Amino acid sequence: MDLLYVEEHQACKNYVSDFHIGFNYKELEKDSTLHIEDKYYNYLLFLLEGEIVVSYNEFTNQPCSGGEMIFISQDMDFTGKTFTQVRYILLSFDNQFTLCDQIALESLTPYSSQEESFHRLPIREPMKEVLKSVHFYLTHKIQCKHLHEAKQKEVFLVLRAFYTKQELAVFLSPIINKNMDFKAFILRNYQNVKTVEELAKLCNSSVRSLTRKFRTYFGDSPYSWMLKQRSRHIRNRLTDVNIPIGQIIKEFGFSSPAHFTSYCKKYYGMGPSKLRKEMKNNP
Repeated sequence: MDLLYVEEHQACKNYVSDFHIGFNYKELEKDSTLHIEDKYYNYLLFLLEGEIVVSYNEFTNQPCSGGEMIFISQDMDFTGKTFTQVRYILLSFDNQFTLCDQIALESLTPYSSQEESFHRLPIREPMKEVLKSVHFYLTHKIQCKHLHEAKQKEVFLVLRAFYTKQELAVFLSPIINKNMDFKAFILRNYQNVKTVEELAKLCNSSVRSLTRKFRTYFGDSPYSWMLKQRSRHIRNRLTDVNIPIGQIIKEFGFSSPAHFTSYCKKYYGMGPSKLRKEMKNNP
């Protein structure tokens, strides 16, 4: 079945064009590298088919098979290599979520263990049904952000309903850890402010204290980091040729097309139209 009104669908302001948002479906050939490019999110990797070996933190060369899901937190240096042809769905999300309306992540703390373990679980039948529908929507290029949000909630609901609290406490242990609260707060709120001063105020902190803590968690100053995130988001929006440049100018608060052109030349070395053409020819 073909998707109807494709241009209308893609022109909608709720169309997800950023590769790093929500669900993505991928296929890899044998002896390929599975790499997580953006470390600003947490991920659930649902291995639908195939055999891979993954390594992160102290865990090296861990075999995983189709029918298993792996949790990858923001602080993991994750790599994977395929032993066979592989199909998988990757879900990106931030720290702030509830497994359903009745249980928050923190409620799993009493079930957690100090002992580190490999963060994977079997994909049980209810989860397979959710992933089947996600795969259908993705392959038909239905990329509405509201659909992604609804399916993400459904994934977490299935985790809550069909996996024990002990299983979930081990599986999600990296983000249960309170040490990640600051990082999660920044990732959730940085797009709501325009300056470091506003971000410091939001954190109930001085700029000096925020900068010191920021360097510990992000390895960068808040000002430099925020500039990089803004640049990354703008570049991601420019990759989608269905989004008018004028819309991007308005979305990111540039005063004029000339202002936006100057910004692109400074950070990307060329104007927005040329950059979009370059990215289209060299995806």
